[in-house]
Amino acid sequence: MSFKLIFLLFFVCLITFFIQSSCIDKPVSDKERLMGQFNYKTDAAFIKLPLSYSTKEIYLRKTVYEKFKAMADSAAKDGITLKVLSGTRSYSEQKTIWDNKWNNYFKNDDSVACMRKILLYSSMPSASRHHWGTDIDINSLEPSYFASGKGLKEYTWLVNNASRFGFCQVYDDMKKTGRTGYQEEKWHWSYLPESNKMLKEYRTKIAYSDIKGFKGSNLAYKINFITMFVDGISLKCK
Repeated sequence: MSFKLIFLLFFVCLITFFIQSSCIDKPVSDKERLMGQFNYKTDAAFIKLPLSYSTKEIYLRKTVYEKFKAMADSAAKDGITLKVLSGTRSYSEQKTIWDNKWNNYFKNDDSVACMRKILLYSSMPSASRHHWGTDIDINSLEPSYFASGKGLKEYTWLVNNASRFGFCQVYDDMKKTGRTGYQEEKWHWSYLPESNKMLKEYRTKIAYSDIKGFKGSNLAYKINFITMFVDGISLKCK
């Protein structure tokens, strides 16, 4: 075998090694997992939902999906259809939502006012419960949808039955409960056996110095964001 052939084979093997190495997911740290800085689509703990339970390509933790499936199947027996509109979101996906809103609102508001306007319904990247794969948005993102008719029936069923499957509406009516943070979201339900563990970890492992990389991130501490928003959930869900 000639020297050139040996060198060529060595070079091919070397290139193959680097390609294979780059395709292997690196271990995800606790902080990265809490802040959505990992590829949930290739993570062994996550699963893509079938379209019979979702409206598009959506991933959740496998344990959360199994419980949602059981809940949706139970609801179907009562004539109620439950489908997931949004599940797991990465840091970059949340950043796109945040930065788009920032660019829209910042035209007329100062930085803090802009931030507060976005935070009515959208979380900062690195701080969304959707990073965890434990929280889902169900059927509609419009408050008016759940006020009457079909939407009201669906919401009433969830209020009466979701807890049996481990789910809780984390953002309730703050005017009635005195909760801080985001506005009421009747569509947002969290699987507590998993999300409460994630929230406990978030409180101990994430600092304001970790919340960075998006527009206005340096102002999070000014509004006491972690206490007021990340921890601003319904007492029934704690």
